[in-house]
Amino acid sequence: MTAVAPSARVRLGRSIASRLAATTDAAAAFVAGSSVVGLGSATSDIDVYLVGSTTQEKRQQMFADTIRVDVQHVSLETLESLVDRVLESGLRSDHAGRTLSDREIALTVRLLTGDIVTDPGTLAALRKRLDEHPLRLSRLVMNNWMLAAYFAAEDCLGLRQSDDPCDLDPAALAARRGLVCAGKALAAAGGDLYFGEKWVWRQLARSGPDGFPRAEFQRLLRDDPLAVDPQAGLTALMSFAQTCLIATATLGWQGVDASHWPAWQPGNGPLHRSPAFFPRAYDDMVTLVEPAGRHFRLPPDVALVWGLSHGLSTQTITEHALRLSKAAPEFAALTEERCRRITTELREAGLLTEQGGQRGAM
Repeated sequence: MTAVAPSARVRLGRSIASRLAATTDAAAAFVAGSSVVGLGSATSDIDVYLVGSTTQEKRQQMFADTIRVDVQHVSLETLESLVDRVLESGLRSDHAGRTLSDREIALTVRLLTGDIVTDPGTLAALRKRLDEHPLRLSRLVMNNWMLAAYFAAEDCLGLRQSDDPCDLDPAALAARRGLVCAGKALAAAGGDLYFGEKWVWRQLARSGPDGFPRAEFQRLLRDDPLAVDPQAGLTALMSFAQTCLIATATLGWQGVDASHWPAWQPGNGPLHRSPAFFPRAYDDMVTLVEPAGRHFRLPPDVALVWGLSHGLSTQTITEHALRLSKAAPEFAALTEERCRRITTELREAGLLTEQGGQRGAM
């Protein structure tokens, strides 16, 4: 197979979209997919979207030489409804609210990031509406991957507790997927919203936070977690996933650059987050959920203190929290006294554990 550069694929997609739009009732057309957003491989297909007010929605497939072209006819009404629902969406911890499917969120991302070929102004207007409220769509994408990571963690927990040694391999698979999904959530926090899981490595390379230990992310996914100590190997995968998720659920959720996250790797201090809980973010709260167990609803600043407790002392956690208190209004109430009170309450709730018999103070 002759490799076709991504830029050539995009040009081909634009040419096909232009010709098809001229021969149908489509008033607008755009090209989307991995190649359009700077990803893609030698076998990536091209996605052409034809948009019209009376378009009968359908999907067809064609080939340009060896390149597969997926042509999707979408009504303008569908896209307008999607944008309305994204901008009206509310993610609250006390009720489900209106939800969009993964497919609908992915289509909205493609509308936002696609390459417009022809447009009387309707597509540009929809993109402008999304651009004016960037957190609405990015939160939906982050939420999607945080939920997927939680389900993977839930699978891993159940499988690693099994007495059947055959269940360790699917436990490792679930743990790896949990970390991949956590990485996707973190990439979305950096504005890299493309859905395909296989691109997480390139997305983190280009959009991940400054200081993010990408080599450790790669090592954990490449190494065999079952080779030496299976339980320790699985714990390492889930611990790093937990770190990516809490940085997303606190800083990323508030639109703060996750490059400010100070504790990607665990320290040697006494206070540690409980490894049993995984975070989900909402517009009002952050929830910590234990698979098949308890869950807690925490204000964003309390969740931030919990997340920072990654092998550190109370003093160091407080110093980090005070620096971050200026990053978003949701963290502004953090003071030295409040941070110390929060760590005490988190210990009493069993959300923080202590090592070495220390009480967390310097």
